[in-house]
Amino acid sequence: MKRLTALLLALLMLALPALAEPMSLLDYTDDILEDGSPIYYFQELSLKLPADWRGKVMAMKDEYGVGFYQIASYRKYEAEGTPGGGFLFRLSASVNTSFTELPAFKYLGFSEASAMNYYLSLPSDYPAYLEQATQAEYDAMCEQIDDVAQNVAFYAGTGAGKAGEPRAEEPGNGAQGTTPAGGVSLERARYHYEHSALPRYFYDNPENMLRVMEESGAYRLWTSLADENGVKYPYQSGDYAENLYTTGDGATILQIVMPRPEAEPQCYRVYMVYNPATGKAGYYTVEYEGLLGESALLCGWSREHEHTVYGGAAVLDGSDGGYREALLDEAKQVVKLAGYTTSLTAAGGPAPEPTDDDLAQIACPEQGFTTMAKSAYAWDYQAGTGISIYTQHAGAIPYVIVFYGEDLLGEPYEYIQEQYTPHMQKKYGEALASFDEVRNYEIGGKQLPAGLYSYYVGDTLVDMIRLMDSTGSRTVSYTAKYIHGDGDATLAALDAAIRNFRAED
Repeated sequence: MKRLTALLLALLMLALPALAEPMSLLDYTDDILEDGSPIYYFQELSLKLPADWRGKVMAMKDEYGVGFYQIASYRKYEAEGTPGGGFLFRLSASVNTSFTELPAFKYLGFSEASAMNYYLSLPSDYPAYLEQATQAEYDAMCEQIDDVAQNVAFYAGTGAGKAGEPRAEEPGNGAQGTTPAGGVSLERARYHYEHSALPRYFYDNPENMLRVMEESGAYRLWTSLADENGVKYPYQSGDYAENLYTTGDGATILQIVMPRPEAEPQCYRVYMVYNPATGKAGYYTVEYEGLLGESALLCGWSREHEHTVYGGAAVLDGSDGGYREALLDEAKQVVKLAGYTTSLTAAGGPAPEPTDDDLAQIACPEQGFTTMAKSAYAWDYQAGTGISIYTQHAGAIPYVIVFYGEDLLGEPYEYIQEQYTPHMQKKYGEALASFDEVRNYEIGGKQLPAGLYSYYVGDTLVDMIRLMDSTGSRTVSYTAKYIHGDGDATLAALDAAIRNFRAED
């Protein structure tokens, strides 16, 4: 089995007990102790880090728990468009012992109060950035993870301790809403999935959540939660469906059709609305309401997890001839609530093809350059990454990245051969299917040094091109990624980005 990189884990959410944990247990505050040690206070325990980690480590809450990363590696990988570099460990909690199947973990203890096993999951590959000083710092931090595990302190009153083996949830151990067999009830699991887990993960990282949904789908995430909690459910993959729309003002709308609800407040459908240009996000639900027979209410959850009822909604019948049009009409109602235009376009097909002169200027004042892309495309800026231009769906492959950085210490073609290709080989390992280095790759009216790579994301082959250019004082790097055999639109966007690049310095 191929080793999974941090990027693959983020995209596919494979084999990790994320959805089962009540994320409120992993809310935290942080502080610095008198001896300089960073410390993180969670609901049931504290996590003390070595004093020499101060300024070198950062924590990020994600779908799986709270991850801790070496800052140097994380930022260097992020600059190349790859999230998750420098991963040290992740603090997670689980109601059962499935985490013992992870490639590497450290068990911390069991809480009688919440019926949760706490553990640290460790890297399954080597996520340090391949530069000598950064690697050395990462290796030194990894050698201290045992000390971190030993310094975990459970609070008095949790009934928790480090002794013993990981424990599965049992009736009467303090967990609520369990079935006689020890699993969580279907009703409780559906409520948690539709009203707690999905909105929480979506608001935490909208772009990543939409990407995960596109790659994995709502049914796969549901089965992850249900299986983790011992839920017996009657649903099949065909009971779920996802429809993606875009608005004329740049928002993406993911409409998720749920299995037909049988009780309040189970959902007929949920909506994730996100605009990458503004960062504005909204989560909406169409919920079962049984007061007047089977009917529905259009509601929403805010980022602060406040629930709002907006009014009535239609139940909708999937066997009706006007079902697709009814779904579209409801999506228009949702985006109107979210404050966007109701001129929706169904996404998922080939990217629109505007005329050649239909290009919009993209300004990147943070890095001091402008370029251009077709106005139908979405784009955004991320610190350390630069401008990402999405040729199909915002936040997802296929895309083009333009990054204006410091000048290279050496010749660009040698950099690709001696540094970037080894980086790709180390990062993707057996998932790297092929690579080639070209001294004069013709694109954008130029001949540029390039690295051409193909690697697997699950069963999907992704092609990637990395090109280097220079303004004489600083280096411009271009990256294009697309699904193998479907790169025409992305390569055209890369060509346009190169032709229209203008440095402001």
